[in-house]
Amino acid sequence: MWGSLWGSAPSAAESITEADALWYLNPTPEQRACEREFRAQLERESLLVNGHDDEYTLLRFLMARDFSVEKALSMYRDMRQWRTENAVNGLFESDPAGTSFPNTQQLLQVYPHFYFNTDKFGRPVYVELLGRTDAASVFATISGEQLVRYHIWTWERYLRAYLPACSAAAGRHICTTTVIIDLAGLSLMNFNAATQKLLTTFSKIDQDYYPEHLGTMFVINTPLIFRGIWAAVQPLLQERTRKKIIILGADYLTELAKVVPLERLPHIFGGPQPLDPGYRSVGPWLPPPPAAETG
Repeated sequence: MWGSLWGSAPSAAESITEADALWYLNPTPEQRACEREFRAQLERESLLVNGHDDEYTLLRFLMARDFSVEKALSMYRDMRQWRTENAVNGLFESDPAGTSFPNTQQLLQVYPHFYFNTDKFGRPVYVELLGRTDAASVFATISGEQLVRYHIWTWERYLRAYLPACSAAAGRHICTTTVIIDLAGLSLMNFNAATQKLLTTFSKIDQDYYPEHLGTMFVINTPLIFRGIWAAVQPLLQERTRKKIIILGADYLTELAKVVPLERLPHIFGGPQPLDPGYRSVGPWLPPPPAAETG
């Protein structure tokens, strides 16, 4: 029902192919030519950023700008400047445990967000339980400025730790994500001016400085009030991003399981996997559990 209301066809999940999900592994000859031209220009201007200079990163920037080399160059320059001005380079490497954010456990309780396994293509699955988010408690736990810094740190962790582990597990390069946004219990009280300002900031960071990492997004358990929220959020999203979003009501499991196998889902979404009460992320980046001792 929600798909017909907001433009995401209920069969959209079924139409997602491996070629679509992992498009960057097999670019067209024209796309490869653009990537070579893009790289050559970045090298001429000495703009390449360490850790953001592989072919997949350049293809993502090009895709975000419809393979216009000129527009991708402008976007990359802005990204480089932003990373320098905000001391982003080395942010995760200097603090892989996130000790700069001592209230993370409290934050997770009032703003549950975590990674949970991988989808059928090997992409990490990111979950936000927005219906369980308490906006007032979030801002009581962490300042808006620190929350933005934490958001950037989680991006750097994703790039430096999670994606390499997912790539190793899948046996191929993984650089996109499936996202599940659960709106069960959502209240308009959580969508105030401060929240909207923060969403605008997050959206700019995500789309301008970490482009084309979104593979597929499922928005599930959408209540009637979501219509107004969606109207406010839509203008913040680029058209390519909007097309990746599948909006579903309470009867979401069949569609979701077409991308994320049922056996990999947490029990709150109808799968068999337990969910850590502290919302600890689970995935191939974690070491295997210790072997049981034998006598």
